[in-house]
Amino acid sequence: MTAVKKDTVLRQLIIETAQNVCTPDELIRALDKRGIHTKHSELVRVLAELVDEGYLMRARSNRYGRPESFGCLAGIFCATGRGYAFVRPESGNGPDIFIPPHRDKGAWHGDRVLIRIHQETPTAHRGRGKGGGQAEKPHRQEGEVLRILNQTRDDITGCIVMRGKMAMFRDDSGKLPEIVVSKKHIGDAHPGDRVALKVLFRGNEKYLPQGMVTQVFGSGLTLKAAADAILYEHNITVPFPQDVIEQADNIPLFVQEKDWENRLDLRSQKLFTIDGDSAKDFDDAVSLETLPNGHYRLGVHIADVSYYVAEDSPLDKEAYRRGTSVYYADQVIPMLPLTLSNGICSLNPGVNRLAFSVFVELGKDGSRYSVDFHRSVICSYARLTYNQVNKILSGDWQERHLRQDLAPILDEMNAMAKELHANRMRRGALELNIPEAVILCDRNGKASGVAKRSRGDAESLIEEFMLVANEAVAEALYRYQMPAVYRVHEDPDLEKLRTFATQARLFGYRLREKDLTDTHQLQNVLDHAAADPEQQALPTLLLRSLARARYSPSCTGHYGLAAKYYLHFTSPIRRYPDLVVHRMLTRMLAGEQSSKKLTEFCEEASLQSTDREQAAAEAERDIEKLYMAEYMSSFIGHTFDGYISSITSFGVYVQLDNMVEGMVRLDTMQNDWFEFDPDRMTLFGKHTGQNYHLGMRVNVTLVNASSTSGLIDFIFTPDEHSVG
Repeated sequence: MTAVKKDTVLRQLIIETAQNVCTPDELIRALDKRGIHTKHSELVRVLAELVDEGYLMRARSNRYGRPESFGCLAGIFCATGRGYAFVRPESGNGPDIFIPPHRDKGAWHGDRVLIRIHQETPTAHRGRGKGGGQAEKPHRQEGEVLRILNQTRDDITGCIVMRGKMAMFRDDSGKLPEIVVSKKHIGDAHPGDRVALKVLFRGNEKYLPQGMVTQVFGSGLTLKAAADAILYEHNITVPFPQDVIEQADNIPLFVQEKDWENRLDLRSQKLFTIDGDSAKDFDDAVSLETLPNGHYRLGVHIADVSYYVAEDSPLDKEAYRRGTSVYYADQVIPMLPLTLSNGICSLNPGVNRLAFSVFVELGKDGSRYSVDFHRSVICSYARLTYNQVNKILSGDWQERHLRQDLAPILDEMNAMAKELHANRMRRGALELNIPEAVILCDRNGKASGVAKRSRGDAESLIEEFMLVANEAVAEALYRYQMPAVYRVHEDPDLEKLRTFATQARLFGYRLREKDLTDTHQLQNVLDHAAADPEQQALPTLLLRSLARARYSPSCTGHYGLAAKYYLHFTSPIRRYPDLVVHRMLTRMLAGEQSSKKLTEFCEEASLQSTDREQAAAEAERDIEKLYMAEYMSSFIGHTFDGYISSITSFGVYVQLDNMVEGMVRLDTMQNDWFEFDPDRMTLFGKHTGQNYHLGMRVNVTLVNASSTSGLIDFIFTPDEHSVG
């Protein structure tokens, strides 16, 4: 075990062991029982680090324990912009802790802090009653910040505003203090511009915070400037460096005959792509043929990007840095230049392309018998769309007549995909089926609508075939002991599942303790909830209870898919881990062995890819909120039906039937004094008895939609709070 890995394991075991306050000697004895032997000096060093980082606290009697043992906790400081704040517990369990004014120790929004929790005391509720006064809300936990453990990033985005003759920076959320920008630090920015700012000084009792403009995005009134700022915050860049462009431009536009030497020639095989109507890069094609023994031979053919992106080349380094393509509305920020992603690497119909082919022998019941891997040369027979294939599979006569050459194959593929899906569900996979929103844009790129993403048999067919290929490659690399970047999904925290069980009980489901470790029981809840529109919040609640999937050099399985072996192999045009896997599979087929260098690279690539994937997901979500707000801004004053998707201590989130979500803020609910119950996820009116709960159908009026902040505000329509 490396020193770094041993330290990581030791830290985790110490945190687990220190549930009760104990001395270093008691910790050593407890660790010995778990097979971890450590010196006293080494333990003291790690304990000091954990105390400094806020994971443990030390009493005067040289006893250590978790902050909770001392009436404290670590968490993220969440400012409100109104003088008070909340701290979200790092553990993810329990309600947010209220931080009154002047007890924040100068913490900023996003800081990781250590707080002391005070006894629960009656505090003023922010909602107003019928008489306009404030109500007392009993039993709310309060706390005070003891120290700041980690400061949030010092480069932020917002707008330049004037306060008299002084230029100030105001962040978009309004949750950070205003920051002075002197003339020598304002650069080319003007009042009203959206900018990136580096914080130079956080301020103190005598002096205001100071900052320096590092980039200007343009007018703060435009969606584009707001989107560019979000990309900047997540370190996502659009233009490629010059050396990357030059390398891409030197790659031939067509496959040369010398390129397919020693490759399996599949150009005469009837294989084809199935993608969305607007897709421009095609990295996977499929084929299916019947074998003499009655089995099927499924072929999954993936663009061989690794042939053109050499290791350590400018293209490779930039792809590693980006980690993934970023998609939002009608825009894409590709991982690779378009000459590759939409050109030589895209499996366009009727042209030769280099590929990696996985052939899986399947029984008619979906059982897997054998797997073969080949570097190949292919020529896609056709470019089909999901919409087109769904019509064919549903029996549309016109579409079946137009593609009578492929309709029988598609029927067999669909039957096989359903068998594969049934097998996956039998082994315990989870299917949340959470609807996704699609932003519709006009020819000028302006949001013109929001709709639910449709999902038919064609989408399911491709998903099942890609899962089969991913699992087959993962198992082969694992058994060969070749390093790889795996896609892992750990088992969920039992306490979080208990919280989900409590929430599910509100909808009439009783999950016993043993049911929480049985994915079949969880899926049973989801299946029943799917039939009731008022229960559509349940899949999202379960998702919040699960761990986040990530990339790892270790093959530890995928909980959600109930897969022992899993990785991403099928999208090397847009995901860096897939590109790494292709290289490792190439080494395996060539008979190469593992090495320390390859292992270390896969460790680094796993961390980098996970980081970039999360950054891309957050950026996509935040930018799409801007587009949704842009679309909704035309409907200020209109009323809409929707359902309550979440409830917090400061308001109610309502999702409309078109997937747009906004908030009804508590301070707009002036007809009563409302109390928030975090366990039951409800708001209860003290006088009227009005009860707001998850899944409840409501009628709301749109009062604000900002395309520069993404904020959408509703109010409950008077006398029409609930519908149906």
